[in-house]
This record gives sequence, structure tokens and C-alpha cells, in this order.
Amino acid sequence: MENGQIQKSPVGQIRDYIANPGVKERLEQMLGKRADAFANSIINVVKGSYQLQKCTPESVMSAAMIAATMNLPIDPSLGFAAVVPYGQSAQFQLMYRGLTQLCIRSGKYARIHDTEVYKDEIEYHNPITGEVKFNAPETFKMRYSGKVEKISDVCGFYANFKLLSGFEKELFMTMEEVMSHAKKFSKAYQYDLNKNKKSSVWSTDPVSMGRKTVLKSILSKYGIMSIEMQDALVADSVDTTFEQAHENAAENIENQTGSEVIDADFESQDENEQETANNGQPDFMNV
Repeated sequence: MENGQIQKSPVGQIRDYIANPGVKERLEQMLGKRADAFANSIINVVKGSYQLQKCTPESVMSAAMIAATMNLPIDPSLGFAAVVPYGQSAQFQLMYRGLTQLCIRSGKYARIHDTEVYKDEIEYHNPITGEVKFNAPETFKMRYSGKVEKISDVCGFYANFKLLSGFEKELFMTMEEVMSHAKKFSKAYQYDLNKNKKSSVWSTDPVSMGRKTVLKSILSKYGIMSIEMQDALVADSVDTTFEQAHENAAENIENQTGSEVIDADFESQDENEQETANNGQPDFMNV
């Protein structure tokens, strides 16, 4: 406190940041009539997270802005998108329901599905051929056990899709593969492990993040990606400032009248050989 001024609460600071004429004008340019509702949703998300209250208002706004341009709600309980803390910086995080929603909007998928897999559900998985065989559904017990904490019963995650063209693909990832991925690529989860905290979504909701990881993997390797889907996966993998989010939003809004769909043609690269920092190309599987 200086010169008799009382420092505002974190929620008050984000409220003031949003009320800044320049920020408010940009929101209205981007979102039109949705601007006020969007602003209120940001405030509510910050109110509900002590960790987000430690983040800078600009980083919170930048992360939320990305979700807004894709018309994805940021209420984490809905599972579409989230604003997540990483130290004093907030980041956009695409959730599995948001990724599914973007697939539906592309108009290219006849079916898309993802789920956690419990230990009593899988009979056989060949990691070389990718073949997966499940037990009869009537034998499933763990999925319907009623346990509050069921993560210890989960052995992996499964996703499949079918395109309107008839092409089908499925993918199973073990729990070990998914958590190894989280430890390697999620800065927020690395922070939790180093500080013995539970602030990241990987720590608080590993099942939803596992579902997102297997779905993201199969789509980025074999699916058809709309421009909107590509933008979402890039944003989910890199840090974005408020200025960048505003520029990206302007392009998004212009393109939303007719979303172009293109075939995904990404090379599968061994994680040990990835050099995204050197070549400037973001890794879509970096969550």
C-alpha cells in the first residue's frame, strides 16, 4: 500500500483490466453482443480459482480470448475449454469436449468417440498393430462401481472416429503412456510435481486430460482438420499474448462464414527428435 491507496483484490484487478477502454473496445470488436457475457465469465472463473488469482490479468484475458474466438465456454466444469494457471501466467487449455465440438462443426465426421478404459474392460491390445479387443460390456464392473475416486481402476484411454468418406481409425493409449506424455509436455503438471501441488488439470482431473490426449493424438495423425481445429490445437500448445489473441481473433471472425476443411498431413515424429523450439513449428500434441 502506497500513498494511502488500498491494493485491490485479484478479482478487482481483473475487473478493472476488462473495464479499461482499450480492452473493452477490442472485446466489443471481436465479440459484439457477447462481449459483456464473456467478460462476466472471465471474472467468475477467476473468482473460483485461487491459483488463477495469482496470474496477471493480461495472461488471463489472453487465454480466455482464445476460447471466445472459437465459441467455447471457459467454465472448466463443462469440459470444453479452460483458463489454467502456470505460476503467474494463465494459459488456454482445450478440453476433450471442446475438441469433439470442433470436429462436429467441421461436418466431416460420421462418428467420434473417446473414453477412459477400466482394467476389467480390455482383453487384448497389440501396440504394434494397434488392434484392440474389449471384454463383453455385461462383465464391466469398475466403470459402474460408484467409487468417487476411480483413477486407480483406469488402465488407459481409447478413441475412435469414422469419416463421412468411410475411413475409420481407433487408438488405445495406456495410462503409463498418457502420464508420461503429461510429465514431458505439460509445464503446469511439471510445476505441480516439482512443487508438490495440485493446481493443473492434469492433477485435478487426469481422466478428462487422458481422454483429450488420446483424442488429440488420433485426430492430429489421422483425422481431417478444419482451420478452426488447427488454430485450437496450435493455441493449446503455445503461449499467446493478449495482442496475439486479438490479431488471431480478427482472422477467426473473418473466416467463420465458411470454415475451410483440409486433410491433416502431419508427420509422426519421435518425441526424442522433436525440435519445435528450433524450427518454430508448434507440436500439436504438446499439452
